[in-house]
Amino acid sequence: MNKITLGLRAGGFLILLLMLLPVSSQAFDMGLVSTLVSQLGVTEKQAEGGSGAIFQMAEKRMPESDYMQLSESVPEVKKLVSAASAPVKKKGLFGSATSMLGEKTGSSLNDGSSLMSSFKDLGMDSEMLSKFTPVVYAYVKEKGGAAVSEMLQKALSF
Repeated sequence: MNKITLGLRAGGFLILLLMLLPVSSQAFDMGLVSTLVSQLGVTEKQAEGGSGAIFQMAEKRMPESDYMQLSESVPEVKKLVSAASAPVKKKGLFGSATSMLGEKTGSSLNDGSSLMSSFKDLGMDSEMLSKFTPVVYAYVKEKGGAAVSEMLQKALSF
């Protein structure tokens, strides 16, 4: 009887452990937005919009095959790009002109200006952009490996 009770307890413990395993692994994988919120102290909207703007820029500047590899490695990329694509109210003529130039020319200067404009619209400055990118690169490296992170960094270098 003692061996049976011990076996049932061990089996029950093993089942409980297996049931909790997926939950605990999900708890450790906070996701990019949660990581940005916790590490940088930004709001969820700022984290979504800022990382989405970064990935939107990457989509514009990366070869299609590289971008597909990025979006497959980091599934939330598509959702974040969609969040960043939502219309944002521009302030003043200069912001609108800069946005139009960035869309039409694709130059590094205009791309950088467009990215900064996105961060400004979210209530963040250039210093916050410089804090976002290392967190985004590290997250992409964790999810997709060093090669994918390097492709992203290369695409975003100005």
